[in-house]
Amino acid sequence: MADGTKEAFPAAKLGLLGSSTEKVVDAWIEKLRGPNKRQGGIPRNARFYFTELGWREVGRYVVEACQQTGQEYRVIKVKEGTVNVVWRDRHYGLEVAAQPKKSLRTPRRGG
Repeated sequence: MADGTKEAFPAAKLGLLGSSTEKVVDAWIEKLRGPNKRQGGIPRNARFYFTELGWREVGRYVVEACQQTGQEYRVIKVKEGTVNVVWRDRHYGLEVAAQPKKSLRTPRRGG
């Protein structure tokens, strides 16, 4: 600011829906916690998913808000056994962060 003071902004949750309308953000912003930074970093290739409970209590309302505002969205169903869960919302049980499982195939040898 002109007088040398800095304006403080509240912490922001980014990445879940990138740039979204206020209605879409309002559908999830106060309901999802996300990981605490002190818990360690989440791998870059991890993606956040709703649990079944999270889908019922938050996810379907996010999709409804997307539909009402024309926001693009994708619904992806993932079985827990097909990914590595790297973070779990143990407080509310609404979301998990998961990354793809590494392939168990052995690499081919040239020859």
